[in-house]
Amino acid sequence: MPLIILTGYPCSGLTHRASQLAAQLEATQSSLFESGTIPATKPRYKIHIVSTHDNVNHPRTVYDTARTEKEARGVAYTRAKRALGRDSFVILDGMNYIKGYRYQLWCEAKSLGTSCCVVHVGTPVDQCVANNEARIRREDAQSNKKPSPPSEDEPPKTGSEPQTDEQENSYPPDLLNNLIFRYEEPSIHSRWDKPLFTVPYSDPEPPIADIWTALTGIPHPSTTSEPPANDQLSTLTTSLNSTHLSSVASTTTTTPGARTGLSRPRVAIKPHQATALPASTGSSALYNMEKRTSAIIQAIRSFTLSNPSAKAALASSINNTNSTHISDSDYETRAEEGIRIPIPDSSTPIFIPAHIASASVTDDLAAAGGILTLPRLQRLRRQWITLNRAYIAGPHASSKGGGLKEGEIGDAFVRFLNADFADEVEER
Repeated sequence: MPLIILTGYPCSGLTHRASQLAAQLEATQSSLFESGTIPATKPRYKIHIVSTHDNVNHPRTVYDTARTEKEARGVAYTRAKRALGRDSFVILDGMNYIKGYRYQLWCEAKSLGTSCCVVHVGTPVDQCVANNEARIRREDAQSNKKPSPPSEDEPPKTGSEPQTDEQENSYPPDLLNNLIFRYEEPSIHSRWDKPLFTVPYSDPEPPIADIWTALTGIPHPSTTSEPPANDQLSTLTTSLNSTHLSSVASTTTTTPGARTGLSRPRVAIKPHQATALPASTGSSALYNMEKRTSAIIQAIRSFTLSNPSAKAALASSINNTNSTHISDSDYETRAEEGIRIPIPDSSTPIFIPAHIASASVTDDLAAAGGILTLPRLQRLRRQWITLNRAYIAGPHASSKGGGLKEGEIGDAFVRFLNADFADEVEER
């Protein structure tokens, strides 16, 4: 089920919002089960809150160095990945202030075929600083074993606020300012930040109806209740007046489907090429490629051992083609002729044009400086295998009309060698 990524400044109330979301999600599915919208035979969704740091192993000071911060993010990423599944909600509690990290989480959710959203806790910077100072005073009072005096800058407490927020540690003032400066705000123009929901500090609760509908495609109970008949006129007036208000509110809160009141249709999440796992192929695919190309190289080596001279091999090839004898002074002018090397189980022979064979620095085909030296043949073989590995054992091999079949490997490698020997690129 979906992944909910919380993001915001430090000391902005992220843990409090995560607890609110967990309670609201649990209450929503309870209402849907009671109303029969979700069948009773279907198991209940599990709700997991994954914290980026804890006060023991990964305290707030992990952000002092890049190494410790990367380790804490890696632990949170692993926990979220382990908890993600078709029967669970995962709420990632933390600043998640790096857009590249949010993109990585979005890719993980997409690869699992589930949806993802970003909830931005929009607490002002001054309020975050005041909250951190209140935590510092509370910690000092606890260390001196004196009760902490109430502060006017502390955030308002509600009955639904969990008591565990009192145990949150503070940030050093310099580190707090540094994290605020480094924060990368989410944007509706980034696909990994959509859908984006902004929760202002003054709002008592997150917009659970819009979040639930956007992630699951199931209408929230609050949007499916029918108004009484005598209130239809007032409902119509309210909806007309809310048209202007919704356009104003859209500048701070992105809620897909909230303007029309319609539920967001359930869209299948299709993993793209960056996240989709490649289709499995036969374990012998690469082995057959290696074996076939090695056989072609061996056939060329056998030809050079029996015909070491390029001049003699070219004359023999011309004689076999035209059944006429050509003098040594005439074969260099026959540019359309060349050396033909038959390849077993291949309809196309290896062809080396006459002007290429005659331009070699040595007459020996397989000697140093020759055109058919073993190091060159092995280099071309490795290059061709690297270029075509994805088309026989990668995601392209399973696509319709793509990939190399086992019977096409030999002819394809021969065409590649002929193009290289002719010093030209074959046009496709």
